[in-house]
Amino acid sequence: MTIHGLIFWCFEGFLIFTYGAGRWRDIMRELDLGYDSFEPLFRYDVDLANALVTEAARQLDKPADTLLEDFGTFLVTDERVERVRRLLRFGGVNYTDFLHSLEDLRGRAQLAVPDLDLPEIEVDEITAEEFQITCRNLSHGVGYILLGVLRALADDYGALAYLEHLGRQDQCEKISVQLLEMRHGKGRAFHLAAEGMS
Repeated sequence: MTIHGLIFWCFEGFLIFTYGAGRWRDIMRELDLGYDSFEPLFRYDVDLANALVTEAARQLDKPADTLLEDFGTFLVTDERVERVRRLLRFGGVNYTDFLHSLEDLRGRAQLAVPDLDLPEIEVDEITAEEFQITCRNLSHGVGYILLGVLRALADDYGALAYLEHLGRQDQCEKISVQLLEMRHGKGRAFHLAAEGMS
């Protein structure tokens, strides 16, 4: 199984911007790959992704799950990857709409990057305030990236939500979302057209 290089490239950026280029070099030196950066148009083996996360977590003295969740948060909140936030925010005008749109995320992403293989996502609405998100056919830990994305998007929309990773079974990871308040705070501004476009 391989993973698109764009994911590696974004994770590289996350580690450099958050922990510094020196720490990134230390991680890559320990992996001894013969190169010190990832190409966004290549594909890399899933075992390399696991080794990269494990080594980064070891050097940063953080649980791998926490590191992956932080990466998910970074994808929404850091202005250097604003395109990811825009792709996600196209899903709806409020957080509930966004949650319902997650099932279409894979297809929307492939319009931009045709061979980007995001996990299949299934959204079950238990009640109007409670949802269960299932990620299928994915490498271990991707659910924690999605958890970080979901937490950050709740803040982005101004919603108050309680989220919990429910664990992994076979090739699936499940996340519980309880929407406590739709308009808890003022969300970040979002416009359909990117800045500078008319």
